[in-house]
Amino acid sequence: MDTLFISDLHLSPDRPHMLELFRRLLEGPARRARALYILGDLFEQFWVGNDDRTPPNSAILETLRVFAASGVPLRVLRGNRDLLLDKGFEPLSAAELLPDHAVIDLDGAPVLVMHGDLLCTRDTKYQRFRAFMEIPLVRGLFKALPYRLRTLLAHGLRPAFRRSAEFKPPEIIDVEQSAVEQTLRAHGVTELVHGHTHRPAVHDFTLDGTPAKRYVLGDWYADPVMLVCREGQKRLWRVVDYLEAG
Repeated sequence: MDTLFISDLHLSPDRPHMLELFRRLLEGPARRARALYILGDLFEQFWVGNDDRTPPNSAILETLRVFAASGVPLRVLRGNRDLLLDKGFEPLSAAELLPDHAVIDLDGAPVLVMHGDLLCTRDTKYQRFRAFMEIPLVRGLFKALPYRLRTLLAHGLRPAFRRSAEFKPPEIIDVEQSAVEQTLRAHGVTELVHGHTHRPAVHDFTLDGTPAKRYVLGDWYADPVMLVCREGQKRLWRVVDYLEAG
C-alpha cells in the first residue's frame, strides 16, 4: 500500500482541470492508499475561516469527506494560503489537522512533514507577516469580523502577494539549507517532506555526518508532482502518471 503526499494544489474554479484531477485521485487510486497527506495550500484563495464559502471550497470539502469515509486516513497541514485553519476544519473535511512540524512514522522510520514556508528564512517580509498572523489576538480579531469583510481583506491580499513574489530573487523564496538542518536536528530526524517552493526534487546531503534527504513536492499550477512511498521506497511521481498506472 502507498502513502501519498501532495501539496500546493491551489484549487480554483479558474483551473477546472485541476479540480477534476484532484477528484480523480481521491476517487481512484488514493482509495487504496495507507494514508494521504495534504501539506498545505489546498485552496487558491486565502482561507478566511470555517464559514468560508469561496467557490469551489464546499465541493472540495465534500470530496475530502467522501474520501475519508472510505477509511483512508486523511491528514492536512496548514500552508501560507490557509494559515487560519484550526481544529474547526476537522469536522468540515473529516481530515486530521497536523501541527506545522509533524514527525510521522513512514514505513518504520521517522519523517518530518511541513508545508515548507517556515524554512524560507531569507524571505523576512513573509516571515514577519506569518508571525503577525500567528498572534492569537490578531487571529481572534480577524475571525470576529463580518464574513464579507474578511473575504475582501483576505482575497485582496492575493494580488499583492503575487506582485511581491515576482520581484523576489529565486534564492529568497527557496528554503535556507541551514534552516533545514536546524529543523531536522530539533526533531531528531534525517528526512523531510515539504512543498511551498514549487521546485519538485530530491535533495541528498549530510547532516552531522549522517546521510539525509529532503523531498520537495510539486505545485498544481501546471504539472502536479506527488511523493509516493511504497514498501520503503520513496518516489516523486507526476499525478497524471500515477493515475494512469492505476
